[in-house]
Amino acid sequence: MSTKDQFFVGVDLHKTVVQVCVLDRAGSVVDEIKERIESRAAGEEVIAQLDPYLATGRIAVEAIGVNRWFVNRLLEQHRDIVICDPTKLNLKLLGKKTDRRDAFEIARRLQLGDIDRNATTYYPFDDEYGKRKVIRIRQKLVRMRQQLINQIRAMLNAYKISGFPGRLTSQKNLAALTRLELPTTELTAVLQTCVGLLESYTQAIIALDRRIEELAQATLPSYLRQLPSVGALTALILVHELGDVRRFKNAKAAACYAGLVPRVNQSADKAHHGALTKRGNRELRHILGEWAVRLLARDPLVRDWARSRLSRSHKNKVRMALARRLIIGVYKMLRTGECFSLERCLN
Repeated sequence: MSTKDQFFVGVDLHKTVVQVCVLDRAGSVVDEIKERIESRAAGEEVIAQLDPYLATGRIAVEAIGVNRWFVNRLLEQHRDIVICDPTKLNLKLLGKKTDRRDAFEIARRLQLGDIDRNATTYYPFDDEYGKRKVIRIRQKLVRMRQQLINQIRAMLNAYKISGFPGRLTSQKNLAALTRLELPTTELTAVLQTCVGLLESYTQAIIALDRRIEELAQATLPSYLRQLPSVGALTALILVHELGDVRRFKNAKAAACYAGLVPRVNQSADKAHHGALTKRGNRELRHILGEWAVRLLARDPLVRDWARSRLSRSHKNKVRMALARRLIIGVYKMLRTGECFSLERCLN
């Protein structure tokens, strides 16, 4: 194979199927591969088939949850791999969407340079990915626990059963719930099942909270722990969900990543700015919203800033406006190393 040869490989990867398209420098199809990958060994065989093309070529794969083994293996081999954002590729707009067409389109856009210009995305390595998972699973367990609490409260309210003040997750309330019987055996069985799950979720959340506190103590610099109304969980989410802030062109790009920019519909001399896009990192947007709520309730400087805005806008709009200012302040702090200033964020 000549050293001047260059190939562009597009991969449409699924849990059990991989579709590959290989283009040469002129954009002509050189090879197409479709294989089932029921095991890791089968996936390694597909990668081995791509070795002749990857020696002098580039490969692009969509950023999806089942591709980490594939991407990590190619990175170990020091291959030139590009991770692309599926939403920016807009493959469904082509009308006819098949695995073969998707693989070809990914390879074609890689060959044209379109992916490098418009559709690349961030790939967190395993260490950062693990920290993100700790945070995200903890947040998901909290939401699932709240659903259980709502179900238990609904059954208690249905039969006017009182005597469970405060948090249902307290040891006193949990002990009382385990002894409680409802009018039928079926209802009692459902209640005890929910109580058992509630205890399990609570213990799991406590364990993850300990791990989050250990991570914060070991990895976070002191200036991040000194942000106003910010604890270990919020600080970790801000750092690890943002990732390497140098990948953002500017503060506006960081706000866009969090989905805290308005939708824009512009044509000729008319432009309409609508609601937030919410196209971005949900965990980051959620924690920024919670941080904004705490500041609006506790910080006198923020309350003075919000007073005039609350008189003419809904409180949720003011909260999201504050969240956008906060993400810009955090971005500046992480990018330049300067101290976070709440006053500068508000002004």
